[in-house]
Amino acid sequence: MSARLIAALAAALFAVAGCTRNPSGPATTPPVTPPLTAWPEGRTVPQKITDTLVLAIPLQYERSAIEDGRTPRSPFPGVSGRTEVRFDFFLPDFSGYTLQNYRSDFDENKVEVVYLHAGDPHEADPDAPGEYPPNMLKRSLKDLLNPSDYKDMYGLRCYKGRVLAARLTCYGRRDTATREDILLYVPVAPYPPEMTFPTIKANYFSRLYGGVRIAWRTHVRNLPRWHEIDAQIWKFIDAWQVAQVPQSPGRVGADQP
Repeated sequence: MSARLIAALAAALFAVAGCTRNPSGPATTPPVTPPLTAWPEGRTVPQKITDTLVLAIPLQYERSAIEDGRTPRSPFPGVSGRTEVRFDFFLPDFSGYTLQNYRSDFDENKVEVVYLHAGDPHEADPDAPGEYPPNMLKRSLKDLLNPSDYKDMYGLRCYKGRVLAARLTCYGRRDTATREDILLYVPVAPYPPEMTFPTIKANYFSRLYGGVRIAWRTHVRNLPRWHEIDAQIWKFIDAWQVAQVPQSPGRVGADQP
């Protein structure tokens, strides 16, 4: 084979290779999601707390409605049966989240409803275990508190502990119409160095809606507004009720106790 023929074959092969090679182009980048300009609107999917309480919570009271500026999502995926919900709001006007206030984990104006879920209706029986305030107070006065060492403030009777002297246990009537009470735990100043964000905490059982347990907390400076805060939580619960969650075919009665 002559040198001229070999050169011609090599040129042809090079041309074919060049035609089959993928052309190079500019690198593609994923589309950029525009930043949120306002807190997402809408509500969570309906959540069954008890047989008589189903809630759809406005997203403005859900911190998890956004995640690092990504698209909004419902914080509670649909599930069968009873569940637990939580929500937050801000004093002084009981407003919800904004793109500004959600960035702070230590906002003294924030009230956190840590949980709301079904309770055992028998918790309200005399001397029953659980979180029914009259029973909790009776146990605490017997084992933990000094019955003769107390002070009255903000509509509460606050007892000092026999051992935990840095905390008050405060008891009072939270709702006159339902004749229900509340138990609050209140830290006492001066606070220890490790307590950088002192909070008051409430947790109790209510006979409403077939029996529910609820817990909430906020900065200790909001103690004078405890009654207003607790009443607002129940106003939210009443306002956010929706119709019963429809049952899936084939599961009728599956979630009954």
